[in-house]
Amino acid sequence: MTKHHAISSLLQSTTMPPLRSFLLLLTLITLSIAPAHSQQRNYNHDGGLWGEVKRCADTIATPVEKVAHERYDKLSDRGKFVAGAAFGFGASRFAVCTTVNTVKTVGAAYIAFEALEYAGILKEARSTKEGDAIMAKTRDYLLRTADGIRCDIRTNLNPNAVKERIDRNMKRDKPGTTGFGTGAFLGFVL
Repeated sequence: MTKHHAISSLLQSTTMPPLRSFLLLLTLITLSIAPAHSQQRNYNHDGGLWGEVKRCADTIATPVEKVAHERYDKLSDRGKFVAGAAFGFGASRFAVCTTVNTVKTVGAAYIAFEALEYAGILKEARSTKEGDAIMAKTRDYLLRTADGIRCDIRTNLNPNAVKERIDRNMKRDKPGTTGFGTGAFLGFVL
């Protein structure tokens, strides 16, 4: 039995209330769309933590993506609009919260490292050869991670690529895409 059949039979064998089914559908759609880059399968700039996250997302999302697409395709146009609106709202709220938390974390890390530097702990760590090697490895790892994120942002948020993606999705699934845009707008405004 393949993974796809196992997941499909598990989902069909359980009886769930409509709200729980709807939330499961949204979760599956979220997981399937998360690796938007997975169609490219190009990991040239994916060193560090970012590359590992993307590889894990690919292996987890592939079987879930098939089931989510099957369920989504069975929805009516109104259902696709509602699912798109809910997903757009959730995605925009997630983006806003993630951005705010990232800024807070980076600010806290900066303050913490400044305090460590002021206390002389970082200077002491850099004074040994072992400390230099650890600092160099850490720096390289962080630079590879930042490079992967930078390349994905440049590729996926390119205005021409975004317009092309919207046009392609509007042709393929107008109700879902319109719902997504509506939900995203409401998520950013509220």
